Amino acid sequence: MTMHVGLCTISAKERPVEEVLELAADAGYDGVELWGRDHVGDGSEATCERINEAASARGLEIASYGSYLRCGSDDFADDLEHELAVTDRLDTDIIRVWAGSQEYGDHDDEHWDRVVADLERLTEHAADYDVEITVEKHNNTVTHTREGARRLVEAIDDERCRLNYQPGFSIPSDELEREAWELAPLSNQLHLQTTRERTERARAPLAEAYYDLEAILEPFLEDGFDGFANVEFVTDERPYREAIEADLETVRSIVSTGR
Repeated sequence: MTMHVGLCTISAKERPVEEVLELAADAGYDGVELWGRDHVGDGSEATCERINEAASARGLEIASYGSYLRCGSDDFADDLEHELAVTDRLDTDIIRVWAGSQEYGDHDDEHWDRVVADLERLTEHAADYDVEITVEKHNNTVTHTREGARRLVEAIDDERCRLNYQPGFSIPSDELEREAWELAPLSNQLHLQTTRERTERARAPLAEAYYDLEAILEPFLEDGFDGFANVEFVTDERPYREAIEADLETVRSIVSTGR
């Protein structure tokens, strides 16, 4: 099994999606995660067909649909079927979703229960589309912490619902490494971005990450992870094309050695 390397089109959200696809293909990425706002828009059949044709022509796989479907929200029930239909139209088998709007540890039990119930419902409905779920590990959600992410995936207890893991900001490198070992077996997607210092906000090349990227990827490689590691955001210190090429080279250098 091989870890694939993708590019999140949100990394260039000011550019037309076809242009981002072309740049990703030219750089050598295996696929893309499609930004579920301006790049996919309303997700109409015509829009999805246009994106599919552009990706196919460039030899890119659509790694996932980066939706903004949020479990535990008032809009969840209304958006559920629409977002699954868009995922299906994009010929991808993974939809990225969000887990509530409260951080684990500061959450209330009612909100947690609602997130779990919505995610269970989503996982059940996704089976009708032969689609898997990847839940973003992100601040301002119940997956923000290692414990919250683990508990949520374990609460669903279904292989079709896993985690979209990403090394967090401001977390010490040694803590991130322990987190990666614990969460790698529960993950089906990865997001990669970084800063030079954990207290900074300006994005940096992955080669200059404040954490040990090889150590973060190691548990995924050892576990036989065959999903996508998607470069999410890149530095603006160099032209976009150069930035995505450099980050791809960094990830590939680690994946190819399989540390």
